[in-house]
Amino acid sequence: MSDPEEARKYLVENQQPVIGQAVGEYAHAHIHLHYNAPAPAASVSSDLPTPIWNLPFPRNPHFTGRDELLERLDQHLATASYDDQRTMRRVALTQRQAITGLGGIGKTQIAVEYAFRSRDLGCYTHTLWINAASEEQVIASFVELTADALPASVMQGETDQRKLAAAVRSWLERCEQPWLLIFDNADDPSMIEPYLPRGGNGSILLTTRARAVGSLATSVEVETMGFLEGTQLLLRRAQRFEHASDEEINQAGNIVVELDHFPLALDQAGAYIEETQCSFVDYLDLYRTHRKALLAQRGMLATDYLHSVATTWLLSFQKVQQVNPAAAELLELCSFLAPDRIPEELLTDGADYWPALLQQATTDPFAFQQMMKELLKYSLVKRLVEDRTLSIHRLVQAVQMDMMEQEEQRQWAKRVIRAVDKVFPDHPQDIALWPQCLRYLDQAQACHILIEHYRLTFAKAASVLSRTGLYLKSHALYALAEPLYQRALSIRERQLGPDHPDTAQSLNNLAVLYWSQGKYEQAEPLYQRALSIREQQLGPDHPNMATSLNNLAALYRTQGKYEQAEPLYQRALSIRERQLGPDHPDTAQSLNNLAGLYHEQGKYEQAEPLLQRVLMIDINVYGAEHPEVTTDLNNLAELYRAQGKYSEAESLYQRALLIRKQQLDSGHPTTQTVLENYSSPLQTMGQDKQQSP
Repeated sequence: MSDPEEARKYLVENQQPVIGQAVGEYAHAHIHLHYNAPAPAASVSSDLPTPIWNLPFPRNPHFTGRDELLERLDQHLATASYDDQRTMRRVALTQRQAITGLGGIGKTQIAVEYAFRSRDLGCYTHTLWINAASEEQVIASFVELTADALPASVMQGETDQRKLAAAVRSWLERCEQPWLLIFDNADDPSMIEPYLPRGGNGSILLTTRARAVGSLATSVEVETMGFLEGTQLLLRRAQRFEHASDEEINQAGNIVVELDHFPLALDQAGAYIEETQCSFVDYLDLYRTHRKALLAQRGMLATDYLHSVATTWLLSFQKVQQVNPAAAELLELCSFLAPDRIPEELLTDGADYWPALLQQATTDPFAFQQMMKELLKYSLVKRLVEDRTLSIHRLVQAVQMDMMEQEEQRQWAKRVIRAVDKVFPDHPQDIALWPQCLRYLDQAQACHILIEHYRLTFAKAASVLSRTGLYLKSHALYALAEPLYQRALSIRERQLGPDHPDTAQSLNNLAVLYWSQGKYEQAEPLYQRALSIREQQLGPDHPNMATSLNNLAALYRTQGKYEQAEPLYQRALSIRERQLGPDHPDTAQSLNNLAGLYHEQGKYEQAEPLLQRVLMIDINVYGAEHPEVTTDLNNLAELYRAQGKYSEAESLYQRALLIRKQQLDSGHPTTQTVLENYSSPLQTMGQDKQQSP
């Protein structure tokens, strides 16, 4: 954390209460529960049981944050109104709320904390907890209530368990006292529907991994913790909160980031640190080398949530595998992708590279939706419908990967790289393709990580690295592009040899990157080596030779080495005229480069016919109104202005400006900027006229 003192201040100010604190001490949490206290004993029917409280868990003394979510629960469940005497009373209408999210995200803990806070404030007379992991456990929970807490009139000598459960539901529907009914782990919402009271003076709260709860309840999704909340939880669970130094707060924050702010993982980490008395630094080092073992361990004193992170998700994985094996393979695939904004078309367009079951499911729209349904059922992935993307938690990826042998991991990594190479645009320098490049950028960069981690050296790996590097370089992201270019070069040298044309392409890419940064000494030998390879392998008149000659000439020109640059430009022009023709756009590029060199040297008479020829080629190729033509007009006008030929220059500037006005919609946000750029030379030229003798 960049400011330990600020972090410490936040953590101290946001301490949560522990068991036994008075109601008034909760003021910091901003929880506004609006229920009346339970009715006095004198008004209670003789048949009324004592207040029911059957929560199976104690209050968690380490519960941290979640105030906003608790507030939302309160706002939905605590609907209230005032009677004529201005005293608060609960509306006689059953409210339903579902807490959804990934296993281990803290749904049960939130429900427990809500129940305790509500009891402290006297919101409900009865609080009933139902284990909804299966229908058998739902029935068992209801039967236990009839045996221990409910009035005898509810049972009426009944022994049939389903009828007993129905009797409890009926009693709740008639009960005049406010009640809270919690169904925990209701991962199959349809299964619990018959057991939900249809009315009554109560609230129903579900915790479920299912994202779709339909009409059963309003849902709120639990996300991972914020950075400061997560740091606070870890410090408190490790029993280090009171005396943590600034450095320890920093180190705890590093663990929060490494565990991707996941509550159960932070709780496990804190328990381990407490039990072993190791430092935060030691734990982080251990996690990076023994991740699988640590994610599988649960603290010895855990009573509220017995499963570890790994066990929690392994149970979900197994259920997915049993119901839809293709969905299990999709989860494995997603574990090797960048976790956020995974384009769905990557999964479908890359189908050729997936195993048979997944290949069939990704090419069949109905089967694809069935896979999504199964994974969403356990909140193992999230789906953004509008963007057509998926996301997966990083620890879900980690646990899934740790289940695989090393060779299986390598196979998935290769499949992902081949698929990304297929979908990433072939010409990332093309501005029109930039949105598509950006959509796949995270996945392409993830490929770089896979290539490094698994030491992959096949051709497609170099290909995806090269094209990703070109896109990054086009956006001046040189530091990001360089390692990709370097690895692509290394792969091609190893797989194809040091003298292969593709190796020359990688050399050229890296040289251009260095040239763009002014690293001329690093760029020159790479340019020269690429030129030599192409001359040997492709011949002295190949079009790629012209590219290398142009690039090396540009390097010399930038350094003011005009005598070295000129013959290279001339040779490149000669190759393109012979191989591509005198009217090809690439030939025009060489003419323009040579003209620019002459212009910089003051050789205006040599530059002028070249620029005029460039203008004619581009008009014939693109049309008189094309943006490329406006660039040609501008270049020629600059030459005339340098010669003092103001009338000729002004005519060309005006022509370029007119084309730009016609091309750009006046409402376009860049229109004014572009027009100002084209108008500026005219204003400057007017000043030159006035100053000339």
